[in-house]
Amino acid sequence: MPSEIRKERVYQYPPEVVWVALTDPRAIAEWLMPNTFKAEVGHKFKFMTDPHMFCSDAGTDCEVLELEPPRRMVWSWRMTDKKGCQYPPLRITWELEPTGAGATRLRFTQSGMTGQKRIAMFMMNMGWGYMVKRLIPKVLANCQADGGFAPGAIPLEKRCYKVKTVPEEFVR
Repeated sequence: MPSEIRKERVYQYPPEVVWVALTDPRAIAEWLMPNTFKAEVGHKFKFMTDPHMFCSDAGTDCEVLELEPPRRMVWSWRMTDKKGCQYPPLRITWELEPTGAGATRLRFTQSGMTGQKRIAMFMMNMGWGYMVKRLIPKVLANCQADGGFAPGAIPLEKRCYKVKTVPEEFVR
């Protein structure tokens, strides 16, 4: 069984705009999860949703490991299951490459998944695919190359993860 997930997609936006979708905490909250993200190497941040079948209320602990705006970003990603057990950290890599005519190729890799259950691999693969193909494009329409983001691309009720009990310090 493969130990990583790879996704690749071309967006009709320049790298600076795609970078905003990947690094603005309000944008990330719309296409991924509520978070305490900051685009700073060494910053430890958390993703959190309301508890559900696959996620505990402990959230996902992450850290920005590498940052090369607007080309590359690497996170550690450590999940906690409903019983409170932490999985080994995964590595999330985002790479942006200009493709000409103002477009950008996004390469996403989630590695370090050796030992993950088959159902977990399947769910993560499907989830990342949906986000890269369906959700990030919606958020991109509200991003600007100067770093601006206008919230509201994906309303709360339409997001993948529900957020009624998430603490206030998390960007929604």
